[in-house]
Amino acid sequence: MIGNKGLTLLEVMIALLILSIGLLSMVSLFGTGHRVLAMSEQKSHAAQLARNKMEGLRMAHPLLVNGEEEVAGTGITRKWAITQSKNDPRLWVIVVEAFPTNNPKQSVLLKSLLFY
Repeated sequence: MIGNKGLTLLEVMIALLILSIGLLSMVSLFGTGHRVLAMSEQKSHAAQLARNKMEGLRMAHPLLVNGEEEVAGTGITRKWAITQSKNDPRLWVIVVEAFPTNNPKQSVLLKSLLFY
């Protein structure tokens, strides 16, 4: 008796089905990875803009008023507040928050103390 040397059509179809399922799952990972990378890049940019504003506020006089601004061309909004400590009048607290304008839940918050 001669043995089967080839694959049947059913075996080929099952192999193609398994391969297709694997490839489709890989494709979905690329979309998720791209989304996560974009959010991470935006958050990193917001952190950089928050640090820049914090440095500017630390060099300025502490009696500046609180404020908010949208940084032109970035899609990121910054808010800041400067308050005097209730316990020590020489101590000022600076708080800077930066977040994507369209998604304020992804904010970066920085706090700093300043002595005068």
